[in-house]
Amino acid sequence: MSTDQTKNHRYVHALNELDDVNISRIRPLIPPQILMEDLPLTESAAAAILKGRQEAEAIIRGDDDRLLVIVGPCSIHNPAAALEYADNLREYAETAAEDLCIIMRVYFEKPRTTVGWKGLINDPDLNNNYSINKGLRKARTLLLDIAEKGLPAGCELLDTISPQYIGDLISWGAIGARTTESQVHRELASGMSVPIGFKNGTDGNAKIAVDAIKSSESPHSFLSVTKQGLSAIVETQGNKYCHVILRGGADGPNYEESYVAKYTEQLAKAGVNPRLMIDCSHGNSSKDFRKQPIVAESIAHQLSATETGKYITGVMIESNLVEGNQSIPKDGDLSKLVYGQSITDACVNWDDTVTMLDGLCEACDKASDFETKFRTLLTKLDVVEGEETWQQIDGALKNLVSLVKADVTKYDTFVPTMKQCAKFVNASVLSERTRLSATALSLVEELARQMETRFQPLADLLFPSVMKTCGRANKVFVTRGVNCLTTVITYAHIPDQIPQICYAAHSDPSKTVRGSATKLLMSIVSCCTVPELTPHLAAVEKAIASGVVDANPDARTTTRQTYEIFIKRFSDRVEQFHAGLSLTAKKYLKIDDKSAGAGRPQSQSAASRQRLPLRDRILAQRTNAKGADAANGGQPKSGDGAVAAAAPGPQRPRPMRPMTRPGPTAVRRDGSCAVVAAVPLTINDAAAGTSPTTPNATDAVPEPPAMPAKSNTLENVLMSPRSSKPTLTQLFGEDTSTTPVSTDTEKPNDSVQASATPSCAPSPTEPKADSAVESAGEGKPCESSTTATPAGSGDEAPVRGESKAVGAVRAKRGPGLSFSSLNTVASGRQARTAQAVRPQSRNIVSSRMEEALRTRPARAQRPSSSAAELPNRMTLRSDSRAGSSRSRSASSGPGYLRATASSAKRVADSANATRGTKRRKRVSSSEDAAALPSAKAAKPGPRRRSASKQ
Repeated sequence: MSTDQTKNHRYVHALNELDDVNISRIRPLIPPQILMEDLPLTESAAAAILKGRQEAEAIIRGDDDRLLVIVGPCSIHNPAAALEYADNLREYAETAAEDLCIIMRVYFEKPRTTVGWKGLINDPDLNNNYSINKGLRKARTLLLDIAEKGLPAGCELLDTISPQYIGDLISWGAIGARTTESQVHRELASGMSVPIGFKNGTDGNAKIAVDAIKSSESPHSFLSVTKQGLSAIVETQGNKYCHVILRGGADGPNYEESYVAKYTEQLAKAGVNPRLMIDCSHGNSSKDFRKQPIVAESIAHQLSATETGKYITGVMIESNLVEGNQSIPKDGDLSKLVYGQSITDACVNWDDTVTMLDGLCEACDKASDFETKFRTLLTKLDVVEGEETWQQIDGALKNLVSLVKADVTKYDTFVPTMKQCAKFVNASVLSERTRLSATALSLVEELARQMETRFQPLADLLFPSVMKTCGRANKVFVTRGVNCLTTVITYAHIPDQIPQICYAAHSDPSKTVRGSATKLLMSIVSCCTVPELTPHLAAVEKAIASGVVDANPDARTTTRQTYEIFIKRFSDRVEQFHAGLSLTAKKYLKIDDKSAGAGRPQSQSAASRQRLPLRDRILAQRTNAKGADAANGGQPKSGDGAVAAAAPGPQRPRPMRPMTRPGPTAVRRDGSCAVVAAVPLTINDAAAGTSPTTPNATDAVPEPPAMPAKSNTLENVLMSPRSSKPTLTQLFGEDTSTTPVSTDTEKPNDSVQASATPSCAPSPTEPKADSAVESAGEGKPCESSTTATPAGSGDEAPVRGESKAVGAVRAKRGPGLSFSSLNTVASGRQARTAQAVRPQSRNIVSSRMEEALRTRPARAQRPSSSAAELPNRMTLRSDSRAGSSRSRSASSGPGYLRATASSAKRVADSANATRGTKRRKRVSSSEDAAALPSAKAAKPGPRRRSASKQ
């Protein structure tokens, strides 16, 4: 071999080492144009393909509300089984054409993660011979047959040259998860004549799909081949019908509502079409074909009941005649393959496919039906109200109520749709026609019932007009408006409207509006949850504080009910709320700051239980005042002889402090006067079970002066405890039996009680007598003494020196009283010090006199007596008025008591009502007691108040 030949051989060898090192064989490929001429497109097939493309583009644009469905086998390996499936699908597609745009999934190329069967075009014989020319022919033939049936088809564009052979026979194309990020495939998609869907990455990242859409919408220049099979530079103008396909990923499914909302937001921010498609298989079904129906069900729910449904433009389903999948026999015997079963990913069977498509069809039907009907109703509502149109508006509103009752509110598209007709509803609510207004209000109520808390966006639009009806002059409108808003609050709560209602309750100038607002406020406090009310508690409290003193009585009553509910639900804010209330508000709310339960309103039963007689109420007030003094540190200790204060309450209180009457005086019927010494008095309440205090043996108690006898004076009768209930004979008469007067001056013990009785000195103007009463005229000084009387003894001794005439009258009157309740407690020096002097109330005296007169038994008819025969009777008045009487009267000595006009009138009226006469008259002071027998038949003269005024 020459040197030149050797060099040439080395050069050729070098070239072989540089190029096609890994190429084992190169075979010629049929040009696309030749294949297209061998398998030409018919007119009917072209019409079906074109129709499928146009419908898919309209759905992606949003001009068609149907759902785009890509359904079919995962891959085609048996054209005969594929045609049988196509026949079934075409038949179903015709029945669901109003709701679904069905395109058969016809995938000839399969991307593999590692190795495997790559599809019908690459290996049509399933034996790894890779007869691609044969595969291209089979693929084109199958697509033509499917198109001839009138069924459009869709394919995955895996190879960048294969579309030149079949691109004219498909209506939709897809870029797989493994090629979405490929620049070549983005360039290919930009030049395709069909809508293209980009799947998210295998890791679940949808950002690459968004970027792919933006890239495919832009023009590109890239290398490709022509229809003649020549290499060429291809320039594109971009594809405007690209969309995202959510297929799930390594992180899990992404078909749920939250993911759809997330990716539509990303698409909108990127400035591309936010509509997307969801794949029921692959990552969304976790590679389990049995989960595909679950995904389809979720999609159907989103389509019919959620806001994201309007962004779902299509669905992908892997389906075949037989469910599941199978593997290619290793021995190459294809007869072992199951007819109609996938050899790649598992698919659902035909029956399950129909079920899934029915669910999607029903969801689309509901959504489209509502939108269609609503557009019709909106046209009827968009007219000016008049005599000829108001019935049309009323009918449209009633139809809308029927739609709401049909549960169309579950659609997320319902709220945006209703917002479009809110202005027409508000106009009808404010209409002067009661029928039209009632229909509009019923629509608002039904919306609240069906939507509940989802009603809040519509409440912002409808609430102001309904609130205006609550202030109209016609009570029919007012009642309907209040009932409507009460229903809305009950079901929807509308917490955003709480400030407006509270403002109307306390600041609206209309009395009607305030009354209506207080009713709504009560509904809010009752129905709204604590978290909903907490931000508005200040406004609610202000409304309650102003409503309870409102000029409208209905508003006050309703506000009191609202207050009772409020303090139960927010007990921790009661004290703070009460601190800012006015005295008038507290009065209307029945808040007693002094009681232990201050701030709590008294119920009607509790208030009735505390309606005690006047005497008991006065004593209860004094007991409460003593309890307040003890709380301030003014209560003496028990060791100092103090008496513990009784707890306030509806029970009958007992006096806890001894009372002393400082020097009262008395006036008798005959004009004579008696002085009652100022001695401490202790009222023993028999009902309470109290007993006189026994002094200690070590206490030095001065011996009280001796007294002739105890006198059944009117004061002793009136100051007796309630349990004694004196009769009239005891009140106006004295026992005629004589009782020895005790002269025992020793200190009393448990069996001896000391009685405080007056000892009178005779007046200089009266004749001397041997009785204690007559001795008052001798000018003897009056003295006060205590007489020891055995406990539980009988009648008291009569007044000494009493005239026989008076004694006879006393005998007819009956026995006197035992006044052990007025006995003075002989206690130690410390006890007497603690028993401070406190004048007894005149009201207690008056009430006891009236009670004694009411309980007096009927008296037998007796002949009228003269004024001189009437018994000695005394009436009391307070010491202050007695002092003023002494200063005005020259004949009355110091300490004499005059009866007031008011107390005398009460006694006279009570006596006249009981005895049936108004002819009682006072005895003149100049008449002698000795003339009583002769004056019995005399008619009594006019009653005189006192001897000093004669």
